[in-house]
Amino acid sequence: MILPLFQVLVTAMMLVYAAYWRKRQVSRRNATWEQIVSKLSPNDWGIEDVSERFLYAEGIKATPQDIWSRIDGAKGLWAMYRNAPLLVQLADYATEHGEGVSEELLEGIRSDAFQIRFSVLMALAQHVVSRSSIAASVNAHRATGTYSNMLARITGLFQEHAGLLFPDFLQAM
Repeated sequence: MILPLFQVLVTAMMLVYAAYWRKRQVSRRNATWEQIVSKLSPNDWGIEDVSERFLYAEGIKATPQDIWSRIDGAKGLWAMYRNAPLLVQLADYATEHGEGVSEELLEGIRSDAFQIRFSVLMALAQHVVSRSSIAASVNAHRATGTYSNMLARITGLFQEHAGLLFPDFLQAM
């Protein structure tokens, strides 16, 4: 008696989750540029202090030892974590409304977003669990470097393929 009830319950939960997932995908696809940009975390956590030219150049100019304090610790890491999928969504939007965007560039941006989120989670876990500033700083440095590279790639993408959207992106950042 319990097994059929359990099967029905699991099936119902899977159907509810599938409907929820589908609804989120539709709303994500129908989002406007302004809706996506409004979800970005504000840049008040110090990325400009560690990046070479912030939006226009790849790479960072801070060492792993001082990266934690320059990005305001967990606040900066969490902002990167939240912004990474939104930046991918902006790149997808620009691709849909622009012309001639290479698939390799988009896959690179998606890969960067995954690496950022993974590095941020590792850094936060190491900071909370072990209180090891060295291990957390190394992952924070990796996340910040990847985030800087991602911003440079997206800036180039917007300049080349979605020029009308580019000023709004700069204003949001």
